[in-house]
Amino acid sequence: MAEFESQGKGTPTAIIGFAFNIAVQRRFRQRRDMDEIIQFVADARSFLSEGRDLPAEEAEALICATLDLDAPGVEETIDRLDIGTITEIEGQLLFKIIADEGLSEQQLDDFLAQAEALAARWQNSATS
Repeated sequence: MAEFESQGKGTPTAIIGFAFNIAVQRRFRQRRDMDEIIQFVADARSFLSEGRDLPAEEAEALICATLDLDAPGVEETIDRLDIGTITEIEGQLLFKIIADEGLSEQQLDDFLAQAEALAARWQNSATS
């Protein structure tokens, strides 16, 4: 973790969070409805090798919060989660979104660089 910060990239948790936010915004920009979110989480659970461990309610809540959707129980569900659990769920969902997009190696590098830059800016503003 200190290595990421010393390189000016922000923390791995922040990088995953920003990458998740970017990816969710891209994935759901046209279809911001619960049916689409529920279907995506179900697909992620069957796609991921450890998908059965992906909690559906929490995953759906994180997507809804990222999209700023007003859905019942989202805030309460997220309030019950610690940062480690949030990062783990976001990482799993991020993996599925990236797999679905079929990014080239260069596109993936560019995407991660964008998330790292956002995390670094956030980190710098938080410490200023």
